[in-house]
Amino acid sequence: MSVALDPVSAQWIHDLVGLLAHKDPAVRLKARNELVQHADHNVTRALVAELIDPLPHVRWEAAKSLAEIADPVAAHGLMHALDDNDEDVRWVAAEGLIALGNVGLVTVLSGLTRRARSIAFCRSAHHVLHELRDERNRAVIDPVLAALDTSEPEVTAPPAAFEALLALKESPRC
Repeated sequence: MSVALDPVSAQWIHDLVGLLAHKDPAVRLKARNELVQHADHNVTRALVAELIDPLPHVRWEAAKSLAEIADPVAAHGLMHALDDNDEDVRWVAAEGLIALGNVGLVTVLSGLTRRARSIAFCRSAHHVLHELRDERNRAVIDPVLAALDTSEPEVTAPPAAFEALLALKESPRC
């Protein structure tokens, strides 16, 4: 009788995450698919740590994996990646927050209260908010989108985001 190794051991996670830096995109894709398939909080945490890797393709692979996993544990890491210096990483991080639904919405609004000085962050936040906007939350999100569309979003977005957070807290149906 053979004993099967736990596929989500710390070493297994470490090895697969290390493959996200591989020069061959096919190797990276296979590693990403394995991580997503066996995702748990440990995998999520390991991927969040890769969101600050010096290599843009590693950050992209980590964000892409997190978007597919859609674990709320990744919300803050993805929010910080909305300000990444690589546009592709920002886009995939935004898609990850969209996949988180209301958790992504609250996380982005919270981030806007502190990070609106960054034009890249504001553009990414706009994408997330636009995609999460629906009939239930339109009245809450529309003022924030309008604030982000002004010539000075660094001034107008933080108070609009704060008001939206208050409105969400008061209205659980959003």
